[in-house]
Amino acid sequence: MLRTARRARPLRNESASHRRLIADAASVRQWLAEGVSIADVLTMLEVRRRSEFSVHDCRIYAVEILLAVTTEIRTTTQPRITHRKEPQNAVA
Repeated sequence: MLRTARRARPLRNESASHRRLIADAASVRQWLAEGVSIADVLTMLEVRRRSEFSVHDCRIYAVEILLAVTTEIRTTTQPRITHRKEPQNAVA
């Protein structure tokens, strides 16, 4: 019984952090769709979580969210070509 009580707290914290992550990713998608510059999106994410993380951790968090969303957008709009031949006259 004691073990289940101990496990309940981290799951709630993970749930809160997961909801925060989902909300921030959705905001980034919306901001980028509206044409906001990447630098402004990065700043908005940092400011949004400034009270929860240190300055350094805010930057890391914001960059990770931004990279994940831009990669997702890039792969959904332009699928990767996996069987591409290298150009014959490529400059080394």
